[in-house]
Amino acid sequence: MRKSSWLLALVLGVFALQAQALTTQLSTPLSTPKMGELIEVSLDQLHPTQAVIGFDQIYYKLGRFADHSPKLFDEYCETNGRGEASRVDDDANLLRAQSFDCQSPVGTRPKDMKTVVVGPEGVLYLTDGHHTFTAFWDQPGAGPQLKMWVRVTDDFSDSADSATFWARMQQAHKTWLKDGNGQTINPSQLPEHLGLKNMQNDPFRSLVYFTRGAAFGKPSSAGITPEFLEFYWGDWLRAQLNIEPFDLGERSGYRKALEAASDLMVGLPGTALVGNSGFNARQLGGYSSVNSKELRKTVRNKLPYVIDYKAAHH
Repeated sequence: MRKSSWLLALVLGVFALQAQALTTQLSTPLSTPKMGELIEVSLDQLHPTQAVIGFDQIYYKLGRFADHSPKLFDEYCETNGRGEASRVDDDANLLRAQSFDCQSPVGTRPKDMKTVVVGPEGVLYLTDGHHTFTAFWDQPGAGPQLKMWVRVTDDFSDSADSATFWARMQQAHKTWLKDGNGQTINPSQLPEHLGLKNMQNDPFRSLVYFTRGAAFGKPSSAGITPEFLEFYWGDWLRAQLNIEPFDLGERSGYRKALEAASDLMVGLPGTALVGNSGFNARQLGGYSSVNSKELRKTVRNKLPYVIDYKAAHH
């Protein structure tokens, strides 16, 4: 009897230790994501590293999604590194994963994914994807709680303080510290969240977006930070072009603004520096002449979405 009691006590002790270990495991905070890892987050967990976006680029996306909903799911799948959508139900919703499918598993195409840097206390700072994620933030049926997969490019969580962290971010070209007028701001002036209501508008950033393929393209030089390429051009264009005479609320006015911007951009010699970017026009993908065919295609296929969205929501 004494031996049975001893065995019972031993078994109960083992179970108690296992339960304690399990409780400890579940309550232990998740480890800090490391460089190269793919992690799933909700949009409201991401902190912007820039204060501005081109609102017209967002209007184009939202207008296109409303007109042709499969494009919304294509963009969602692509941004998660999964190719395009392979199935979209008639009543599909981004918040109901079972209502659509993507071509490939998450992360199959990591270069298509948006990127984050891990800051102090594990805070996630978005470095590429402000436009795409803002479109999802403001998209009906999506919003701040939408889950997305992102790729970790750097872990700066060991920074001694906020000042050190932001110094590292600037040195690594991971933040754009200017407002909608091109004036320098401090990191403390960055918005807490994405979304049109939280970000500022830079109309020159939109102009540059719509001149892609007409006045510049993807640069072949290594070392260029893709997420800021349009900002470099936009910042330079701000000092060259007065957009006040152009009516960006109607198609012909917007077309004329794009033509003027394109002419200025291709007129800059390939070896000339683009503003204070530190890069010359050739390094930033600048063309030597306007691709008029691409510009006409943009005016025909993209601008109507921008104009119609503005008219319906403003």
